[in-house]
Formats: sequence, structure tokens, C-alpha cells
Amino acid sequence: MLYSFIVFIVVMALAGILLWVMSVAVAPRDPHPVKEDTYECGLPAPEPIISSVNFQYYFYAIIFIAMDIAGVFFVLYSIGKGDPKFGWIFILFSLLLMIPLTYVMVGGNRR
Repeated sequence: MLYSFIVFIVVMALAGILLWVMSVAVAPRDPHPVKEDTYECGLPAPEPIISSVNFQYYFYAIIFIAMDIAGVFFVLYSIGKGDPKFGWIFILFSLLLMIPLTYVMVGGNRR
């Protein structure tokens, strides 16, 4: 069992190194300036691009990722042979997840 795990890790490391070497070998060395220009809907941008990023929905994205990961944990626990005495941990975990979800649903983080 341990031997197959070590073989798996070595094969995955070699595959990652091989993919990196192939990407370096195939990558363009000196791209044309037109290819590095910024486009909007296939046309050149009419005015200079402002490099500021709007973080208005960043908080909602973090909540979505947390709920997505929690859903994976719940599905794995429910379809697996979870120990019933650890069920209270999932109840506590779900109650803790309801705090930020309630905050978002009520309308928190408005600007």
C-alpha cells in the first residue's frame, strides 16, 4: 500500500516536471506587440486601461467557495461510512457556516 502511494507521488511529480518542460519548450520567445495589446470584444481599447480591480463581490466569492467546500464535506460524510458519534461535529460546523451565510443573505457588506 505504501509502495503504490510512493510510486503515485513519483509519477505525478515526473508528469508535472514533464508538462513544465514542454510548456517552456513550446512557449513563444518574442511575441508580436499586437498580441500583447489589450482588446475589448476583439477591438483595440478606445482609451487607456485602468488597472484597478473592483473588489465589490470578493466577499461573496469567498462565501461561495466556503459553502462549496462545506457541501463536499457533507456529501462525503453522508455517502461514506461516517462514524455517528462525529455527527455532532457536522451539526456544529453547519451552525458555524450559517453565521456568514446569514450575514450575506441579510445584506451585509453593502457599500
